[in-house]
Amino acid sequence: MALQDLFKNMLFACLGMQEMLREFLEDLVKRGKMSESEAAKIINEFISKSEEAKEGFKENFKEMVQKTLQGMNLVTKDEIENLKSLINDINLRITKIEEKLKD
Repeated sequence: MALQDLFKNMLFACLGMQEMLREFLEDLVKRGKMSESEAAKIINEFISKSEEAKEGFKENFKEMVQKTLQGMNLVTKDEIENLKSLINDINLRITKIEEKLKD
């Protein structure tokens, strides 16, 4: 299973839990065991905590991927851009030298 699929599944599970919690609380409100304001407060807290957890997971995931990529010694985008710039500079120098040799 790809990490992207894992992340999607976790997100869907969280959304499913949120819906189950909402239904459960609505049932409690209907039976008079809880007020609507209490249920709303719990749902809002759940959503808030879910968002915090999601952000924490995203940061941890990003950090893990970066460490993994660093350990693989892959070339970075900045390094590629620097090499392109260097190649362009060398090509310009070669062109100037060739022009001088023609004269």
